Amino acid sequence: MVMAKSLTIAKVSNHIPEDLAFSVLNKLPLKSLKRFGCVSKTWSLLFQNPNFLSKFRNNFISIPHSYYNDTSLLLNQVMYNHNNSQVYSSMHSLFGEKYENRLKLEFPNPFQQEDPFFNILCCGSITGILCLSQHDKVILWNPTTDEFKVIPPSSAESSVPPHWDAFTFVYGFGYDHVSDDYKIIRDVSFYEITDQNRLPSDVQWEDVWSTSQTYYEPLWEIYSLRCNSWRKIDVDIPRDWEVSAENGLFMDGICHWFSSCKNNGEDEHFLVSFDLTNEVSFATLIPLDLDIDVNEKCNLVERQLIMLNGSIASISWYLHTSIFHISVLGELGVKESWTKLFVFGPLPYIEYPIGAGKNGHIFFSKKDGGPPVYFDLITQMIEELGGVKGAHYSQVIIYKENLLSIGGINH
Repeated sequence: MVMAKSLTIAKVSNHIPEDLAFSVLNKLPLKSLKRFGCVSKTWSLLFQNPNFLSKFRNNFISIPHSYYNDTSLLLNQVMYNHNNSQVYSSMHSLFGEKYENRLKLEFPNPFQQEDPFFNILCCGSITGILCLSQHDKVILWNPTTDEFKVIPPSSAESSVPPHWDAFTFVYGFGYDHVSDDYKIIRDVSFYEITDQNRLPSDVQWEDVWSTSQTYYEPLWEIYSLRCNSWRKIDVDIPRDWEVSAENGLFMDGICHWFSSCKNNGEDEHFLVSFDLTNEVSFATLIPLDLDIDVNEKCNLVERQLIMLNGSIASISWYLHTSIFHISVLGELGVKESWTKLFVFGPLPYIEYPIGAGKNGHIFFSKKDGGPPVYFDLITQMIEELGGVKGAHYSQVIIYKENLLSIGGINH
């Protein structure tokens, strides 16, 4: 009797209709789907099936993710005057089905500057508190309560000897739910000031670095809002001077950013992840063939990190082209879990991506300097942001209101 029952179960499990299996599999998270690839050869080749891939894409974009509950979009824009001598910044909260409603927000101005301009780290936006940086100054700002906090310098910055200076670069910002604390991770490097590298502030750090000799070892620091202080941490994180402060993500207590290095003469790209609770880092390699088109091997690849319906994604494109590739990471630390889901273009008047919203909307700046646009991954249509002017620099951030007082944590 037991043997007959076992044979019946085996017979049923071996005859699951393919269309039924596919209708279930195309609704699964990418991580689960990748793991199920070992069940059969057919399942391991699912993403080579155009019909399955099309259904999976639609489900991936259209099934709502809790990440976007009670969120809105912030549009940060920077304009310069005719001789690039003065900066004008503006920030608006965007509402409505097509982002047609706008509410202007006022930047904090703790240093009483005429036209304050700050870089905004995307990775902290979902917490309701923004991390703003300006040269070596860092500020936390809650747009909901209009409260800000100027972050003090660390002892490493304050104790630099004469004729030396410190260069700081913020890599990540986010919320540690275990300790109920907001944290910032950054790199600090030191360089000697000489006549050769005493350069104007608009000169790139790479130029200064190449003309100076370093005698002090660079270090990593982490800031705790609860303690209102920096401390050195002993972590092995690769440094990459090409990393953009705006190109980062924060999700589930972990900060992420792209980095690269040389390995046997070849460029190696990877996603760096830093756990704010355990204060450990790890890397996820990016396969060399992830976004390489056989016809575009001679062109340089640009890459930007975005959040796509609650998943970590890479949007990449080739210089001098307007075809964009979007690949999603299924599992942190697993190189093989990167999966290319979308390729679209050419979009000849599009310059580069400036952010991503919900519903599969990818925002872009335009080459003619006109108003930003968004591309709908489902409809494959492009729409302009209504009532928004063009700018020299634009940035779209997902934001969630937070009534928490910054001073309530910093006590």
